[in-house]
Amino acid sequence: MSWMQKLFETYEACSLESDYTSPPQAEDGGKEAPALMPVSHTSQQAHICVTLNSEGNFQRAELLPPKTQYVIPATEDSAGRTSGDAPHPLCDKIHYCAKDYVGGKKNLYALYSAQLQAWCESPQAHPKAQAVYCYVSKGTLVHDLLDCGILRADASGILLTAPAQEDKEAGKDSIFKRLKAKEINGESMYDQGEALVVWNVVEPDAIESRTWKDDSLQQAWMAYDVAQMQLRDLCMMQGVKSLIAQKHPRNIRCPGDGAKLISSNDAANFTYRGRFEKPEQACTVGYQTSHKIHNALRWLIARQGYLNGKQAVVAWAVSGARVPNPCEDFLLDINDEDLMRDDAPASSEAVAASAQPKTPPPNMGLVFAQRLRKAMAGYKADLKDVDGIAIMALDAIGKGRLSVTFYREQMLEQYLGNLEKWQKDFSWLLPVPTKGKKRTVGKPWPRLKAFAPTPDAIGRVAFGRCKDTGLLSVDKKERMGIVERLLPFIVDGSPIPYDIVEVCFRRALKNENLKSEERVFVISVACAVYKGFNARCRPKKEYDMSLDETIRSRDYLYGRLLALAEYIERRALEISDESRPTNAERLMQRFADHPCSTWLQIRRDIMPYIQKFHGKKTIKLLRHVQRKIDEVHDLFLPQDFTSSTKLSGEFLLGYHCQMSALYTKSEKDASPEENTQEGV
Repeated sequence: MSWMQKLFETYEACSLESDYTSPPQAEDGGKEAPALMPVSHTSQQAHICVTLNSEGNFQRAELLPPKTQYVIPATEDSAGRTSGDAPHPLCDKIHYCAKDYVGGKKNLYALYSAQLQAWCESPQAHPKAQAVYCYVSKGTLVHDLLDCGILRADASGILLTAPAQEDKEAGKDSIFKRLKAKEINGESMYDQGEALVVWNVVEPDAIESRTWKDDSLQQAWMAYDVAQMQLRDLCMMQGVKSLIAQKHPRNIRCPGDGAKLISSNDAANFTYRGRFEKPEQACTVGYQTSHKIHNALRWLIARQGYLNGKQAVVAWAVSGARVPNPCEDFLLDINDEDLMRDDAPASSEAVAASAQPKTPPPNMGLVFAQRLRKAMAGYKADLKDVDGIAIMALDAIGKGRLSVTFYREQMLEQYLGNLEKWQKDFSWLLPVPTKGKKRTVGKPWPRLKAFAPTPDAIGRVAFGRCKDTGLLSVDKKERMGIVERLLPFIVDGSPIPYDIVEVCFRRALKNENLKSEERVFVISVACAVYKGFNARCRPKKEYDMSLDETIRSRDYLYGRLLALAEYIERRALEISDESRPTNAERLMQRFADHPCSTWLQIRRDIMPYIQKFHGKKTIKLLRHVQRKIDEVHDLFLPQDFTSSTKLSGEFLLGYHCQMSALYTKSEKDASPEENTQEGV
């Protein structure tokens, strides 16, 4: 129960901070910061806000921003409800709290009203709850919402199950845009009774009118909820006798998540039968302890977790300080311009040249390491009072069961050290996403930036399948599997399995059907994986991210040759205004298996393309590339050049470095009219 103890301690520490329990919320419909919920509460997506006065008289109603979560009071049954009839105490769906509801679902007002009445007549009653009970007892909620134009009904007063024509108009806001449609007999049907209502009670001299923000109302409900419980037993997590949870919360990974970490209410099957007579004999967890554990985990995932389908990965410190997630690009906030310059003071010449394309320096790895150390030093400064870090991965093994697939506790220095090691070992020049920008046709080499690929990126390369659109598509289970498999190697700093390296290498060779940016992405990730594997398994064999013209390795040199040949053909196609795969791209897999014979064929095939070069600048560029081909040839040993041995992943490193250097060189030499390609 180590993870449970860690989450409990996190809740106890963070519940004292108002920035965590009531964080500043975004305005104008922005994404709200998640709040650490109190015990006996749950988070629900609400649709309608109804405003009442202190006597329970209706004032107004309004639609709430879409996909916004609200913290509302909940019972043990309602917090974990999936399909049963269990009303929330105060805020709930219309078919629970509207006496006059008639629609697709049965009216459950009697259950809701009886529960709210019992609370309002107890010593723990609250004026806002009493005002809500006074109003719902009148049975006019649906009628009032129809008068305000919130709900939609036909001429006979029956709630509509499909948007009216006026609601289908562009820009027209309506309740239907907030509800999910259900397929019934092949038609999309809406049930307006599914809309959840929250209450705003305006009281004289009251500072807070919103029920979901009123601390006194939350405390009143928590006191009433505890007073209704009677079962006391040993809490196996804390080791003391306390009120025992019989049902445990859901909505752990995201709103609507029905899977539970702890569940023993399945008396029909074999959840506990066969070993115990009662579920309490298997495990007992205190009611407040269970809620604090689940609320802390829910808050951490929403605040700083990584979600990959049904898979969730979160790293946290007990203090609540933000911790970098091992599955995310936490170094993308480093300015890519910083990676292209040294730390020396900027001169006037440097400032004047800042607008020009940058050439990767020969010590790219050193520059990246310097920036990486500064970034990690920033994390260490923010986490200086943190002793340990917990890393946890969750995945659903079924619709109702959630499993802890990975858990580690590490000291801060060890955790950040292993993350830094992952970034350093697996860093490579990877394509930077260009959202909202259209890349010029015929300019296939995108802007690159140094960082390590995420497990998700490695999964796309390893298991991605090319779609008709030229993009990689990967099965969700395979993507979650690679994340789960790589997570221990990132957190523990151990070598990754070679089969992942091999499958990425082979996938990079079969890229002729991909779009240009996807092709560069696949090759770049394969280079990063191969470089990282060598850094951890063959430490004497280190590779820099920039072109190293002193390397005489056969595989590296053949990669450079292929890049030079592809570059000549690609430039010739640009001159002819053609866009198609080059011979080098199509023959890459064969080149890796039979380098010598395939190179001789490619060398013959590029001769006609050389004839297309004309003009002073293009001829100069052609001669530069041809000189490079001769220089690379001279670096080969005769027996290496003619060897029939297949090429290793080092071939991709030489190819990628040479291609990156070529495009950067051509952009630097291009005139303003010709330079339409973004620099590295």
